[in-house]
Amino acid sequence: MRVKKNVRNYFLAISIIILVALVSVSLFIFRKRISSILTDMSINNITDIQAIYTQSLQSKFFDQLNMLESQARYFENVDLKDNAALKKAISSTKGIGDFKKIAVANEDGDCFNYTGQTLSNIYNKPYFYDTFKTGNPQVSNRIEVDENLEPILTLTYPIKRKKSVEALITGTLSYSVLKDLFTISLFSGDSYMYIVAIDGNVILCNRDKKRNLYNINLFDLVKNSVKNNPDTLINKMRSDMIKNRSSFMTCDSDGVHKLFSYMPLGINNWYIISVVPYSYILKQQFTISILVYAILGIIIFTVIMFICVVYTLFRMASSIEKDNERLTIANSQNQTLIFEQDIQKQEIVFSGDTHFILNTERKNFPMDFIRNEYFKRIHPDDASIMKDFRAAMEKGKGTYSGEFRYKTFKNEYIWLKISGTLIKEDEEKRRKAIGTITNVNSQVLHEQELKSIAEVDKLTGLLNKTAMEQRIKQFLKTNLLGRRCALFIVDLDNFKKVNDTLGHLIGDMAITDTAKKLSLIFSEKDLISRFGGDEFCILLRFRNNLDEETITRIIKEKAQNMCTFLREDYFDEKTTVSVSASIGIAIFPEHGHSYEEIFKNADKALYNVKNSGKNGFRFYNE
Repeated sequence: MRVKKNVRNYFLAISIIILVALVSVSLFIFRKRISSILTDMSINNITDIQAIYTQSLQSKFFDQLNMLESQARYFENVDLKDNAALKKAISSTKGIGDFKKIAVANEDGDCFNYTGQTLSNIYNKPYFYDTFKTGNPQVSNRIEVDENLEPILTLTYPIKRKKSVEALITGTLSYSVLKDLFTISLFSGDSYMYIVAIDGNVILCNRDKKRNLYNINLFDLVKNSVKNNPDTLINKMRSDMIKNRSSFMTCDSDGVHKLFSYMPLGINNWYIISVVPYSYILKQQFTISILVYAILGIIIFTVIMFICVVYTLFRMASSIEKDNERLTIANSQNQTLIFEQDIQKQEIVFSGDTHFILNTERKNFPMDFIRNEYFKRIHPDDASIMKDFRAAMEKGKGTYSGEFRYKTFKNEYIWLKISGTLIKEDEEKRRKAIGTITNVNSQVLHEQELKSIAEVDKLTGLLNKTAMEQRIKQFLKTNLLGRRCALFIVDLDNFKKVNDTLGHLIGDMAITDTAKKLSLIFSEKDLISRFGGDEFCILLRFRNNLDEETITRIIKEKAQNMCTFLREDYFDEKTTVSVSASIGIAIFPEHGHSYEEIFKNADKALYNVKNSGKNGFRFYNE
């Protein structure tokens, strides 16, 4: 009996151990599931708050643009060539909105403020060109400095007469005003936010209220602060930005586990990025977990019912997932339009969802209506595609295929591919073109992204040597109007000593520092490259209406700025190394008519600077 009792107790103990193990495993699985759900809820909460704040920022920017619009309408009735009338009109703009300064710029880029003072010319600014070209308001894509060397952001609005842009009104917001718009910490005391351009350039940051952080590269900051696989995180963020997608990622930055949540701001392809300590999410998880486990303790006797509910929820989730898959397939199919064009009758009939391109459910159109209403949405650089397609169909060439950019009714350009085949109907002596229009935006953008990566120097983000040579040769080949340009070759003095004494890490910092300074000295329309090591190359192009004296003055100013700003001391605990710049300059066409000649002569000028004591610049002199 004693043996049977011992056996029974043994099996009872084993059963209890197995039961405890099963309960423990079940609780562990449940905890993991709840943790995942709570994490998703927290991230969704962060995303929702960020979206609301994004709308608020958009509203604040658009309020400023609306103020410029009202002023632009006022100037439509002012004779812009009458200086007295113009000065009187401009004087009324003083104190408008949060603007530090409001001015009027003519088609040559000359600016005048309310005192009649002539300000810096903005002809070469991208936002000036884009405003005149598109007739739409623009916001500058980086922080600039004004005449007082104070950081500003510039907004422009066109002044039109008879739908033609004759001038534009500019308003500058000081960086202190911008920071006031962006000082809120939404999630915790340790969180902060960035506003960045699509290339990673930081416009605003509320991380440090005492410092102004702008015109630095966010991807460089991530690379320097993230320890594990920073390139993978950077490439994902850059890819999502190019594709205009919202997303998030987690990583260990500066020894702290953080969440990076980012979404489009809706201005200038800018992104708003929130950096939140993961402890914020864990605190939310902990608070909700206590409530969950309390409820679990109360309803433990309904475990079976709970399992049934979970099973039902999984069934529903599976059904929803299948429905989403079907919806995704349907949407992808709707991104292709089939058309049939009657050449003789000049009519066209579409099959499929016409709304994503034509913004209407209508299917039948006269061709003249399509040309007048929708061809104007094709990017000007791609206008020849539709002309070539029409010519191919009307001249009976059989088939045609081409890609072009099309502005949707959301005012966003997407890439479309048109393919068509000519069909002859002999019995009626009629000809028809049957084809498709397909949304290939993601494929084209991916190809462009790969091409861009191949052309960029990994350390600095500038053009590499091969890409720079190709760009310069292409410019000289297509320079039919004989525009003059200047080639600068920049070599850092004592850079080898930086690497030898301070180490390659500080050497790399000197190279990236130089690249950022060159990007500030030159505009986005200039070509800037790193040729390798400590050598940089810049091509500065001029408009045809500039005289020789002006061109020479501009070149000297740029060279002197490089000598001033590239002079820097790098040091560690024991050693300080002074780095400066030696610059050789050659001008097209005076110093050569090909890339090889200009580069060779600029290199000779650089050699003369090196032999004359370094830290200076010289023009090539035969």
